[in-house]
Amino acid sequence: MASKWFIVDWPETAKFLTEDEKRLLVTRLAADVADAKMNRLDKNATKRIFSDWKIYVGTLMYLGIVNTGYATSFFTPTIITELGFKAEAAQVRSIPIFIVAAIVCLITAWFTDRLRHRYTFCIIGICIATTGYAILMNQGSVPVGARYAAIFLIVSGGYTCQPVTIAWINNCMGGHYKRSVSSAVMIGFGNIGGIIASNIFITSEAPSYPTGYGVSLGLIWMCALCCTALLFGLMRENKKREQGARDWRLETEDADNLGDDHPHFRFTY
Repeated sequence: MASKWFIVDWPETAKFLTEDEKRLLVTRLAADVADAKMNRLDKNATKRIFSDWKIYVGTLMYLGIVNTGYATSFFTPTIITELGFKAEAAQVRSIPIFIVAAIVCLITAWFTDRLRHRYTFCIIGICIATTGYAILMNQGSVPVGARYAAIFLIVSGGYTCQPVTIAWINNCMGGHYKRSVSSAVMIGFGNIGGIIASNIFITSEAPSYPTGYGVSLGLIWMCALCCTALLFGLMRENKKREQGARDWRLETEDADNLGDDHPHFRFTY
């Protein structure tokens, strides 16, 4: 609630910016939005927002990968304890795991923006996490060091994919109303993955946790399938727009409030 009083609504109302900085920011935002405006939240806009399949696919993407984020946050010290370390030693050994994951996350963010590409990074993160889950699901035949390394892979893989899914869906939304709603739906309902994560690591199944690892592995591949569906859906939509198959929307009554439905808008992937 406190953020309401110090987060600026618009560049024009930001007291910490000079007039030149305000004009520059407004110009950049206008160039970013271009024709994909949605400045009115009327009946047609509401229908466009809640009938957009991308929002629901994005929510499933986020739910699938955020489960791993929560699971590792909740249970990494417990998992390390099961490897034979005492509680204090387990807590200490969890620190480098998240340091490495944070570094991987920042590197990924830089490359995804630099290359203007999202899909491949999501799949790379999922494959890395899958390798970690595969090791832990067969931990009876691997040494303790390999099991510890597997946790690095799971957390780093999750940190590679999770923020990219959020950025990707936001890139696919035109107009601040639609971006606001899509972000709220994606984060709000996607965080059900956290509820799942808190209930699948069953104490009686320690130290192998087949349910926890199995469900988490299944969910990250649900994320991969949704990412793939989004990729091909966006490619198909861009192709239709290049062919002029969406130009009829410019003749509708809300042609100035289409958001990313505007024929000139192109999706990134």
